[in-house]
Amino acid sequence: MALSQRENYLKVLNHEKPEYLPCAQIATLQCGFGGNGGMITFEKGPEGGGYDGFGIRWVCPSSGSGQPIPAPGEFLLDSETVVDWKKLVKFPDVTKFDWEEAARVELALGDPKEQVVDFGSGNGPFERLGALMGFEEALMAMAMEPEATQELLDAIVDYKIQTIEYVAKYYHPDLFTNYDDIATERNLFMSPDMYREMIKPCHKKINDAARAYGMLPVQHTCGKADLVVEDMIETGAVAWTAVQPTNDIKDMLEKYGDRFSIIGGYDTNGKPGRSDATEEEVREEVRRCFREYGDLPGYVFFGFFIVNSLDPHAMYRAMAPLVDEAAKLSGCPMVGKSIADI
Repeated sequence: MALSQRENYLKVLNHEKPEYLPCAQIATLQCGFGGNGGMITFEKGPEGGGYDGFGIRWVCPSSGSGQPIPAPGEFLLDSETVVDWKKLVKFPDVTKFDWEEAARVELALGDPKEQVVDFGSGNGPFERLGALMGFEEALMAMAMEPEATQELLDAIVDYKIQTIEYVAKYYHPDLFTNYDDIATERNLFMSPDMYREMIKPCHKKINDAARAYGMLPVQHTCGKADLVVEDMIETGAVAWTAVQPTNDIKDMLEKYGDRFSIIGGYDTNGKPGRSDATEEEVREEVRRCFREYGDLPGYVFFGFFIVNSLDPHAMYRAMAPLVDEAAKLSGCPMVGKSIADI
């Protein structure tokens, strides 16, 4: 192969034909949220639970596979007190964070010359709203106190843009991924009109800032959000990641693959995404993704599992056959360090 993993992956994101089908787990050095360094604690607290930079306590219940969630009943706001958010919400001072050390640790976990460096920005505007008051209250606030809620969302965006400056300076990433889950497995959390009125402008401002600092913006959203895929394109995102087959992936690739990339495909919510999936079930799901989407423009394979995120060895055991099968089918070599090496 003449192209490196990084070069090949970027071809897809730049709407060119790749030499081989990129596999995100292999081609990407993930930093920030979703990375293996666990350094960016001001968004979701330290690994295992604790306080984030906003003063929200995060917990990692085993019933949720160790994934961090805001401690129930300990929110700072609700749909009534959102009008007082300026008095109640304290933003983290990102100027005091040790960006140089965080970048040193995380970039050493892979090969930035051979892999695409992707900085994940956890808790996008809607998710941060949910972290401050819970998703039900956040949606009520958007409906009942739209002016105050929009002011808070705009302040969250300003804070995000401030972090982008430091991310660019110390990580020099190729991609900036805005993690903002605006959907469930069945549909959007809100109406498309409310998304377009309140959340879409936030995403566009973040994406514009990422581009201004030389990064390609990517939208991370789990769940069924294909109703707003054209809106994602209009925000300036080059790709939508963690796309699950609750969406019509083949249809989206046929319609938009020449100008927008789909990263995902793996059935993370079905049996292949569970910790009790057999190795053959995992490998067959990878093969299905390659069969159904691999020849379509704009596709990057990516999959993940619902396993205990606090146990790297459990994660590696689950992911090993997935990554191995994807590497074999694409013919691409492994680069960087796997979870087993950490």
